[in-house]
Amino acid sequence: MLSGFRGAERYAAGMIRFRIAGLATLALAATGCTSDAVSLTSTTGPSAITPSTAPVSSTSTTGNPGETTTTVVAPTTVPLSELRITLIETDSGFDRPVLLVADPDGGHDYIVEQPGRIVRADGGEHAVALDIRGAVKFGGEQGLLGLAFHPGFALNRLAYVNYIDNRGATVIEQFEVHDGIFAVATGSAILVIGQPAGNHNGGMIAFGPRGFLWIGMGDGGAANDAFGNGQNPHTLLGSMLRIAVPGSDGAPYDIPELNPYTDGADGAPEVYWTGLRNPWRFAFDFFEDGVGANVWVADVGQDEIEEVSLVLSDSRRANLGWPVMEGSECFQSESCDRNSFILPVTEYTHDDGCSITGGYVYRGDSIPELDGHYFYSDFCSGFLRSYSLESGNHDWTGMTGITPQMSGFGIGRGGELYVVSLTGSIYRIERAG
Repeated sequence: MLSGFRGAERYAAGMIRFRIAGLATLALAATGCTSDAVSLTSTTGPSAITPSTAPVSSTSTTGNPGETTTTVVAPTTVPLSELRITLIETDSGFDRPVLLVADPDGGHDYIVEQPGRIVRADGGEHAVALDIRGAVKFGGEQGLLGLAFHPGFALNRLAYVNYIDNRGATVIEQFEVHDGIFAVATGSAILVIGQPAGNHNGGMIAFGPRGFLWIGMGDGGAANDAFGNGQNPHTLLGSMLRIAVPGSDGAPYDIPELNPYTDGADGAPEVYWTGLRNPWRFAFDFFEDGVGANVWVADVGQDEIEEVSLVLSDSRRANLGWPVMEGSECFQSESCDRNSFILPVTEYTHDDGCSITGGYVYRGDSIPELDGHYFYSDFCSGFLRSYSLESGNHDWTGMTGITPQMSGFGIGRGGELYVVSLTGSIYRIERAG
């Protein structure tokens, strides 16, 4: 992912060729190159979407000072095939932004800049919340890559960042945040992971069910799983890690008791899933009980296939297949046992792009027709697509246009979905017209 984000030089334009694994894949999980069409061939026919969100409230001021009236307006919905959306630029001028994260205190959203800063999307000066450029190794796929606020932030004021340090290692560092400023003096590196090469760093961190911190790690870089990490649970590379922060009794972190290798005998205690190549972005879609979630993992491919996998958060020891498989195809040999791995729910070939940029499931109020749609893009081709378990794949690029160097997404303070371009702009997905 990102400018040296692998495969850019190999990208070739072509026709859309999605290969979709059906809903049977979801059952397994429990144990320019765009089209002007709204829906791809794998999408079901037009269907009316029932709003799952609350009515929208609008507030206006009356003629009397200080007096307001509130009008409740029900969202207007149309069949999905008739929906039109657009991208509205909400801010610009950022320095290689890669992620938008909502402020848990309700202020302006935070923007993660790859060279090593976190700034505000305030539409003006972009107030600096954190500047660790001196500690960050920036270039290609390296830099400041991830940000997550602790679920108990209101009380503990803790935030975590993921960056590549000047030695080339992945660092997960903890900071206290007060009045919107990351207190540099409180910074504490809780986990440092050596990287044998400069690419496939992963970069995403996020808090999942039960308040554990998840960390997506690439396979160590080079190509073809050169260091043999993809299927090795004893290394922290090529894996999804899960830890409990802050740690107890002065420890930087604790190991959740339901992690599959807690004793360290059959794998590293931090490892939760294996078989990942470069999970640049993953996202949780939480269940109503708050205990579990669907985890959407966008894993950057090698030569042919970019993929999105859907895994239940409670699936211990899940194996997403790399390097035995690339997407739904055998990679290391002509034949392989697909039943051993989580297969993607959707994928596309390098006819359509070169490096997948994963997003989030839409749960906003403004466009209820999109409720449950997982949005994603490609760094090279810049399309905007969504995948729904009910209706399959949809391509929105004919309406939104191509977004150059799509590096990330974000859910803003209002719950709406944003798109991040490495060129410096932030866009919000809105209903057109």
